Amino acid sequence: MLAPESAITKELLPFIKNKQEVENYIQEVSAKTELQRTDLNKDKSGVILDGVTAVNPFNNEEVTVFIADYVLANYGTGSVMAVPAHDERDFEFAKKYNLEIRTSIVPNDGTPANLEEPYDDDGLLYNSGEFTGLKSQEARTRMADFLSRTVQGETTVNYRLRDWLVSRQRYWGAPIPIIYCDVCGTVPVPEEQLPVMLPPDVVFKAGENPLATSPSFTETTCPKCGGVARRETDTMDTFVCSSWYYLRYTDPRNTEVAFTKASVDQWMNVDQYVGGVEHAILHLLYARFFTKALRDMGYVKADEPFQNLLTQGMVCLDGSKMSKSKGNIVSPEVIIGNYGADTA
Repeated sequence: MLAPESAITKELLPFIKNKQEVENYIQEVSAKTELQRTDLNKDKSGVILDGVTAVNPFNNEEVTVFIADYVLANYGTGSVMAVPAHDERDFEFAKKYNLEIRTSIVPNDGTPANLEEPYDDDGLLYNSGEFTGLKSQEARTRMADFLSRTVQGETTVNYRLRDWLVSRQRYWGAPIPIIYCDVCGTVPVPEEQLPVMLPPDVVFKAGENPLATSPSFTETTCPKCGGVARRETDTMDTFVCSSWYYLRYTDPRNTEVAFTKASVDQWMNVDQYVGGVEHAILHLLYARFFTKALRDMGYVKADEPFQNLLTQGMVCLDGSKMSKSKGNIVSPEVIIGNYGADTA
């Protein structure tokens, strides 16, 4: 699978028989945002590269090559080996285009995987030549060693933490402490005027930023020249606060600073973190970034924010993960109607 805009795709264009179809699809994908392309609930799409095949280095089998919108050029090399039996997006793609779904991992007890849905846990390798029977954790290392030894590949580290848009046009969230002055330009709120507090006199209307409706908030004076100025009305993403709240908990009543070094050095790091698996995608990455940045700046001694992670399980129905996209959810309306939302 290749990202439509990847360098590899561009190199292959002269050899593709359906070049016009591929170029049209690349143009179509270019109009989509990354969020749209990676949305798990969206319909997966792609185009086969007619006349191009790849070779699986582990068994020398020829593999059909597609470009697909959910493969991103900025992740790794922009090319991935699709494994429909063990990845939800690849599974949906294979189902849509009637591709073979070949089991490569089975549960540790050896029972066959259910091909009605992807098996995405660790287990024992299956249909994998000399690696068959290995635990998948060990197999990953052995297979990487094989690629390195045969000069067909190498291991590398890919970082998933990317630039983060922290501004939100809404009321809740920490105000961004910036003032705009026609004379001085963009001016940070002085430390002695922090924290900037959310005002109570806002009007909540659909499609508008509530903070922009509050003259007592927006109208202010420039800290530099004393002239008429206006406050930033966006607030920070709530992930900004949840990326360091555990540090505040070590010194919650301090009105002078967010926390003292003595308090965080005494209490950090957190012994046990309990949360849903979706937190690992953003919150835990940002929390680690905040902790390590503050460590490098000398504010904390801790190297990691959390010692242990306990991931909460998924709610399942009839053996499948409950999901709005699958439509296999149980509506709470009956409970709410009879007993109220608090009971539900």
